[in-house]
Amino acid sequence: MTSNAVDVCVVGSGASGSIVAHEVARHGFQVLVLEAGQELPAGASLKSVQRGFGNALVRSPSGTLTPRGRPWTVSALGGGMTLYAGIAFRCRTVDFDARAHVAADALDPVWPFDYGELRPYYEELERRIGIARLAGADPLEPPSDPGLLPPHEYSLQGTLIANAGGRLGWLPFPTPLAINSVPYRGQAACDRCGPCNEHLCPSGARADARSPFTERSLPRGALTIASGSKAVHIGLGSVSRVASVEWLDTVIQQRARVRARCVVLAGNAIQSAALLLRSAQPTAPRGIGNCTGMVGRGICFKISGYVSGTIMADRLPSHPPGGPFSTVAMTDHYLDADAPSGLGGLLYEASPAERAVSGRKLKLRVHFLAADQPMRSNAVRLSNRRDRLGLQKIILEYRTHPLDKSRLDYLSHRASDLLTEAGAKKISYTASNYQFGSGHLHGGCRAGTDPKESVVDRWGRVHDIDNLYVADGGFFPYPGGVNPTFTIQANALRIARRIVTQLA
Repeated sequence: MTSNAVDVCVVGSGASGSIVAHEVARHGFQVLVLEAGQELPAGASLKSVQRGFGNALVRSPSGTLTPRGRPWTVSALGGGMTLYAGIAFRCRTVDFDARAHVAADALDPVWPFDYGELRPYYEELERRIGIARLAGADPLEPPSDPGLLPPHEYSLQGTLIANAGGRLGWLPFPTPLAINSVPYRGQAACDRCGPCNEHLCPSGARADARSPFTERSLPRGALTIASGSKAVHIGLGSVSRVASVEWLDTVIQQRARVRARCVVLAGNAIQSAALLLRSAQPTAPRGIGNCTGMVGRGICFKISGYVSGTIMADRLPSHPPGGPFSTVAMTDHYLDADAPSGLGGLLYEASPAERAVSGRKLKLRVHFLAADQPMRSNAVRLSNRRDRLGLQKIILEYRTHPLDKSRLDYLSHRASDLLTEAGAKKISYTASNYQFGSGHLHGGCRAGTDPKESVVDRWGRVHDIDNLYVADGGFFPYPGGVNPTFTIQANALRIARRIVTQLA
């Protein structure tokens, strides 16, 4: 087993890992990124590559464990941002303290800081990558600087959905997107080639977590990327300090170890919790950071679903074809006194890949989503079964809270109202199967001030370990009701700045 030494070992190369690795490396520290996946081939789609990601075990209705769980968004260099839709909301102010809206049996949903502390990191990232948005159009948008890029034009589907929302008295607005509406910082504008969700962006207009790894201004040799390198165990040098990370080459299945002054977990909420549990050793018999049994608990996936319908082509306005996956959104039912608990969620256009009129019919689809309750019983655990690498398989214990079922039903009806107003026929509901994991992963290494109820502190540092941090969505004590990527990135930049001061 080989061994070398770096200043920081970052586990994962996606939304959070790329931010942390770049920020630390640009200050001259030596960084190694361990990425379990490989670089995606040109033209890749989620459908073409997801079979190779591996699965997790989840409970069937009868209670038996079945391999239907999805413990990855995307297992590849760049993580989920390689194939995401570019939707770039900021968490709402209420998302940082939702105590008035969660059930009595939920874990504490309060973040250890408020939106104001995270705002400067949102602003800095927006300047770096560009966000196409219309500032002030979202009635629930938290305070922000003026937008840098104009919003994307509504697609044909988006126009019909927005018009219907307006007739209902709602306030539709352009979906904020990390997709260039005009050329920005050397990157092309979107050419409206089609819905980009679950596909690589061929034009380079969409923000990509891989771009920090090609930054030419980084100090020479400061950043090393090891693809196909699965972190399998964290070794402690003392009861309160990490000394090394053991990793496995997924191709030749040879193990190696790297010594590090600091380790940052950025694999995703499920993978980071599993790695801590997998790292049980004499000084941490239940897994690292798990002395109070909180590692893996409070896992959240965001409750969600889709409503679809068709309208007749003879009612369609003239409109240019194509456009991003989502161009219009509505937050009218996010804070909603009529919603169960007073907190509803987000609705937005989620156009199918095939957008053209077919047989004089056009399909409309709306995605609705909301934050789920952080429950102690919803947890990441390890099975005695082994995967193809010889590692314990992950178990996702998750049940939707009754309050969340009611909120999901409420949002489904609001989405149906929207499509009915748009003139859609044969309106149908499609489950997102969020309960199996995949896209929106939060919690499991939740942040808080009380070590008995959380895993990391306000800076993402594991409570009882001086040099081990969690920077991915596992940090979230409450998931918020919007797409999480932009918040994960902003918080990762905040954590990275803290790590730099600790290393100096």
